[in-house]
Amino acid sequence: MPSILDGLDNVEQALAAQQFALSITQRNIANAGNPSYTRQEVIFTNDEEAGISSGIPGVYLQSRRNQYLDGGISRQLQYAKGYEFASEALRQIESAVKPESGTGLAEAISEFFGSFNRLSSTPEDPVSRQQVLTSAKALTLEFHRVYAGLQRLQASEDTMVPQIVREINALTAEIASLNEKIPAAKASQPGSELTLRDERQKLLEELSSIVGIDYFETESGSVTVTTGQGGALVLDNTSYELETAPMVPDPFNGIQLNGSDITAFLNSGKLGGLIQVRDGTIPDCLKTLDDIAATIIERVNQQHALGNDLDGLAGGDFFVPFAQPAPGSNQGAARNIQVALADPRGIAAASAGSGPGNNENAKIMAAIEDEKLFYGASESVLQFFSGFLFTIGSEARSAEDNALTHNGVLGQLMNQRDAEIAVNLDEEAVNIIKFQKAYEASARYANTLITLSDELINLLGG
Repeated sequence: MPSILDGLDNVEQALAAQQFALSITQRNIANAGNPSYTRQEVIFTNDEEAGISSGIPGVYLQSRRNQYLDGGISRQLQYAKGYEFASEALRQIESAVKPESGTGLAEAISEFFGSFNRLSSTPEDPVSRQQVLTSAKALTLEFHRVYAGLQRLQASEDTMVPQIVREINALTAEIASLNEKIPAAKASQPGSELTLRDERQKLLEELSSIVGIDYFETESGSVTVTTGQGGALVLDNTSYELETAPMVPDPFNGIQLNGSDITAFLNSGKLGGLIQVRDGTIPDCLKTLDDIAATIIERVNQQHALGNDLDGLAGGDFFVPFAQPAPGSNQGAARNIQVALADPRGIAAASAGSGPGNNENAKIMAAIEDEKLFYGASESVLQFFSGFLFTIGSEARSAEDNALTHNGVLGQLMNQRDAEIAVNLDEEAVNIIKFQKAYEASARYANTLITLSDELINLLGG
């Protein structure tokens, strides 16, 4: 049969339990404005699996954090930030290729071939001949401008890589440090590790927005963090740093982990978006410009050589001939395109064997604009260039749409998580009243037991 002393032991535990519950409630209220804090909840149960033991029998502490929502948020951050960066870069590419004001490359191409059309009306006119050279030089400058603009953008993105790598290394080092602190905090004061876990989750999400990662929690309470292809970034209390090293053959910053190049595997997060644009989108754009320039150089020189100039001589190279650096490669054509002719009299407007007033070759030169020189002889130069512009714009819109989609899902997940983990001051106020009333009831019960024990002692003493 329980004794009064047993009752006093029980009431002591009850008072301690309510004091503990009040302290957790006060902690929740103090962190109501902390976005990374997860509401903590006291559970009164005999189930030892209910949460973290408070040290008081039947009293456990739980964090309202939901690991499935955390994982979903981290994944959406990776996708959203990757698409956001790609979208912004694609818009910059679009502006470089097609400026909002002034003459663009399409206009310069059209003006160049149009100058031959005007020359065909007055093939001996020195002004018309000079206009052909002027429009040709303008075309080469426009190729140079666009090409250089894309290369500057590519170089600018490359200079961001070391800085981003340093940010990643700093975050993984902090996560590894928290991996070490959390078990120590749990051992010294059960429940104190929950705030450290919240801080670690915040760092994991910040890391997810920068680079694609996977992570999972081990039985010890630490998290293991890996890159998308499985390379370890954090194991227990040890972090493994990313390093930058020049890529071959391109002189850009490659990214290495434990001596292995992982650049090609980085495809999400801010860094993944940067790599995609730097190593994929911009090189594709530069290749397209090179192909257009090389084709114009070859075809114009070919046709120009078939005509006669104003002095009756066979036409020479109109543009400086382009030599492919490797079979099938036109790399550098747009960057190096130059007009070879210096004297407008050397323009071969006449057909071979005809007099200086003939315009047949000038008419053919003008018609090159409409020749099907691209995509298996199915598109003209302007059609090909228009398709190129459309592709850039389409990719930019697609990236924007994907960013909006993933940000929308991210917002829903974060709202759902906030509803579960955020501190509700009204709810905490109710808990304060509830725990205070329970404490007061336990205190009254204690007073009753003390009074009974005093009376019993008096009776026995009498």
